[in-house]
Amino acid sequence: MSQADVSYSCGSCGYPLNLTSSNRITSDIGSGYRKSIKKGSISFNSIDLSRFTQAMVMETHPHMLFVDVMLPVHPVLHIKSLLLLVRFQNLESLSLSGCTNLTDAGLTHLQSYGSNLQFLHLDCCFGITDSGLSLVATGCPSLTVISLYRCFGITDLGLEILASACSSLKDWCSQTLCYVEAESCKFKPEGINGIVSGGGIEYLDVSRLSWSASEDSFAAIGIGSASSLKILNLRMCRFVGDNSIIAIAKGCPLLEEWNLALCHGVRISGWEAIALNCHNLKILHVNRCRNLCDRGLHALRDGCKRLSILYMNGCSRLTSTAIELFKCYRYNVHIKEDEIMCVGPNWAFR
Repeated sequence: MSQADVSYSCGSCGYPLNLTSSNRITSDIGSGYRKSIKKGSISFNSIDLSRFTQAMVMETHPHMLFVDVMLPVHPVLHIKSLLLLVRFQNLESLSLSGCTNLTDAGLTHLQSYGSNLQFLHLDCCFGITDSGLSLVATGCPSLTVISLYRCFGITDLGLEILASACSSLKDWCSQTLCYVEAESCKFKPEGINGIVSGGGIEYLDVSRLSWSASEDSFAAIGIGSASSLKILNLRMCRFVGDNSIIAIAKGCPLLEEWNLALCHGVRISGWEAIALNCHNLKILHVNRCRNLCDRGLHALRDGCKRLSILYMNGCSRLTSTAIELFKCYRYNVHIKEDEIMCVGPNWAFR
């Protein structure tokens, strides 16, 4: 019988364990086990849960949470209750991404075992608000990375509370903070300014921000604090205007990808600024931009010398002649009609 045919289960309750390892050395996780009479079955009588350092919670039913607890190069353990996470004293990384029914109250357990937690993923946790972040702040003082993608209830207040308690994220100006994904969050200009103020930000997703603002709200990104920025997602930020675009184009010389899909406030001055200043831009998204006209496309055609991909469709003010001329002059630029919802670097966590 090969090791691939062996199944594992808890010796106490019989719950099946999906244990995978490069060497199957169970002693490395502090476990005791016995072989069952059933072919290919091994039951664990005891497991030292404190040896595990990473956990991923997956929601498969509104009333049941499954937890994958991972120790690098060692087995993976599936547990049924989030309450059991208090037993993982050395936990450093936790993903709750996709737990759409998780509420602030569910994060109270972090206060019992979160002292060593450094990485926390809360993507698409729609029930989490600023109150939940305050629990994270008090329970996870060592936190260095947090992902809040599509956390609609998070505002600047929650970030301020988190930053005040987690020294590595203090004032959101750590030079090591390079990745922020906050689509649909309720950030105000002051919050965005705080995020980029450390100067280390390389990827910023503030698409579809759920607040109204002036067209100059993002100008702070381009005043020098985000000079290391390489990827910027402003998709569906309809209020962003030319002044912000000009500031970003001038102040972010390393920008390689910029998503401006559905940014209706960008007009000719903005397109010309991008063409003139974004010398490293390789990918540009302009899907359904109402104010991208022939003159703006002409500017992009003559500038952005490193541009290789242009995502473009639904731009009602563009004529077929302007598009064909662009293709003729910039034959090396691949025009795609696809509309990309999410952009991000290969090195970033998701």
